Amino acid sequence: MDGSRVLPQGHWQNCDKQALGAAGELIAAAQCALLGHQVYRPVADDRGIDLLIDLGAGRHIEVQVKAVRPPQGSYTFMPKKHFPLEPYRAVLLIVFPPDADQPSLFLIPAPAWANASSPLTSYKEEYGININAKWRDQLAPWEFRAQLAALTVG
Repeated sequence: MDGSRVLPQGHWQNCDKQALGAAGELIAAAQCALLGHQVYRPVADDRGIDLLIDLGAGRHIEVQVKAVRPPQGSYTFMPKKHFPLEPYRAVLLIVFPPDADQPSLFLIPAPAWANASSPLTSYKEEYGININAKWRDQLAPWEFRAQLAALTVG
């Protein structure tokens, strides 16, 4: 048995949607903490904010975490009333692919939806993300570590 693999490849395919979302929030918080950031979780999630990440020098980013499994759950969205297109808001998308043993993380700043193009969508009541067969290439510009590093002060 390979000691580096804690869980088998694609193990998240058996999780229900709520368990996947909860796991996604914990993974997101852990990844931010491992990169040296303080991470805070609100007591109540009634405004679409799952995490508050300290970027340094008194700056923070409010993050909505979304977890998806392609091809299932291939669309996720945020109601516009809870997701202003401001530089202090972002979506941390966690993709759990069936062909990998680790999820892929992407940090998409809210202003990216101002001129939404695939895979981002903008409808009357919501902003969304379509996850299709080309998701790896389409989401590459928002790779988590690079985006978080670009936002970090100091």
